[in-house]
Amino acid sequence: MNYTVIPKSIVNFQTGNSKPIDIYVWATIKYCSNHKTNISHVTEEKLSLLTGLDERTIRRSIKRLKDAGYLTVQTIVKEDADRGFIKRNSYYIKPANKDYFFLDNSFFKRNYPAKIAGFLLLLKSVCLNNTDTIQWRNSQIAKSIGLSRNTTTALIKECLQLGLIKQIAKGYELTVDCFINSSVKKTNAGIYKEICDFCKVKGITAPKWDKRAMSVLLTKYNAIGLSRTEPISITYQLDKRCKNLPEKVSLPYFIKILDMQEQYNAVIEQVEQNKLDKEEFRGFAF
Repeated sequence: MNYTVIPKSIVNFQTGNSKPIDIYVWATIKYCSNHKTNISHVTEEKLSLLTGLDERTIRRSIKRLKDAGYLTVQTIVKEDADRGFIKRNSYYIKPANKDYFFLDNSFFKRNYPAKIAGFLLLLKSVCLNNTDTIQWRNSQIAKSIGLSRNTTTALIKECLQLGLIKQIAKGYELTVDCFINSSVKKTNAGIYKEICDFCKVKGITAPKWDKRAMSVLLTKYNAIGLSRTEPISITYQLDKRCKNLPEKVSLPYFIKILDMQEQYNAVIEQVEQNKLDKEEFRGFAF
């Protein structure tokens, strides 16, 4: 898989002041796990390379995660011809069955400081459903992710300076392009992400997920990973048709721009008809 499933319950991790670092170490182990068995044999050396943390810090983080019950660790001793007897850990992370988001694996190759990377995952966990937007003040964010207000404010400031989030009218918006909303499958997510990325380039907030609107868009735009110069890509068409955008946009707005209003109207009419049919059925006397 080219993504890692991250449960929003990471906000409830109780590992003390090192929580953002611990969450990133935990997520990195998950990234290095077999997606079928949820078991990882990643070495501390590899974790150090991926997170930028020294191996001593990695070991301390793993102990905190293990002691708190977020990570199952099995240690075995192996004999090495050059180094003698060495310890090897295997890790198991319980799979997330609900309330999660998809994280593009490129996130783990961007060399973000571990504390910042973990903090971004916490912020994503409290975004409005299927958006990268948080409409809270710093004190509310701090309370929701389980960090002190001072720590939260300092990390938000650092993320702003790094261009990883931006301030909006009532809160913040994540500008990292590695988050894929959990309510959509891979193809849907790819097309929706292209639209969201297009909006970010234009400097406006991405539209909320709309199942009906996406079902219409996918009848024509259903290929992901295309170059933006390909005429059949949705990004190419948006570039061509949307020179200027209003401050607020929705997926139905893009449907209109892409000349798919007729198909969308048909879907809405069918939905309304289904509602009427359901009401008539309920009122039918057997």
